[in-house]
Amino acid sequence: MNQEVNIPCGRYEFNQETRKVVMQKDKGLLNLILNDENELWLKWYNLDQNRRLDFERVIFKGTTIFEKVKGQHRVYLLKITDEDSKYFFWMQNEDVNQDQMYIDQFKVIVDSQIIDNLIEFEAQIPLNQQQPEFVANQNRQFENQQRQPLININQLQLLELFQQQLYRHTKQDLSLSDILSSEFLFSVIQDQDYFEALKEYLPIDQQNIQYFKDNLISPQFQQALDQLCLALKGRERSSVLQQLELDNSILEKEYDGVIAFIQAIIKLIKEENKNI
Repeated sequence: MNQEVNIPCGRYEFNQETRKVVMQKDKGLLNLILNDENELWLKWYNLDQNRRLDFERVIFKGTTIFEKVKGQHRVYLLKITDEDSKYFFWMQNEDVNQDQMYIDQFKVIVDSQIIDNLIEFEAQIPLNQQQPEFVANQNRQFENQQRQPLININQLQLLELFQQQLYRHTKQDLSLSDILSSEFLFSVIQDQDYFEALKEYLPIDQQNIQYFKDNLISPQFQQALDQLCLALKGRERSSVLQQLELDNSILEKEYDGVIAFIQAIIKLIKEENKNI
């Protein structure tokens, strides 16, 4: 039998101190193999640490879903439905067009498992006995990760999506409309999780998904963005940041008021997450 796929990808890790799920920058390799004993073994190797095995577990056909996270750039979620476990990975192969090919190969191998007497088969696998202590500790961190409130993951994903938008635009005379483009806003309003992450910042009488969608795509929202952008480009940009309770000291290193505004928001969100 012996079917195998190796996917170049990094992973998200649960941080015990901050109680958050954060992206790891290490290069990695996600390995899935269906062996001659009809076992599906999933492993993740840290390539920056001499192919150290950081994660290992058995998965099963019918309870495993591997799919792209909506609104995210090359971020994928592995869900184990019968235990509600969630593992996040980000693709590292150079060719973006190969991402779906890897996912398709992954699904083909999972679907190739023969599921006759699967309950007896699952009970017979001595998973804990086969794990090195380091791997067992890493797996326990993954288990802790999936027990955290989903809102933490949603906020971090939205923050990363926001940062990706900033990094994509390096031209001079940057405007807020470049960052909060129609494509970006459309991806946000289509995702219920992003609404949950932002709901607390909305007026009480507008904390529902329909108001959220209507406001983000309205001409009034675009007009407000343009007015804020003009204020951030003007001489009073420091006062604007202050009035919005953002760190205006960023302007000491970043002259562009729009970029400083975005960096101040990112800094504020990160600080708030540390205190949760």
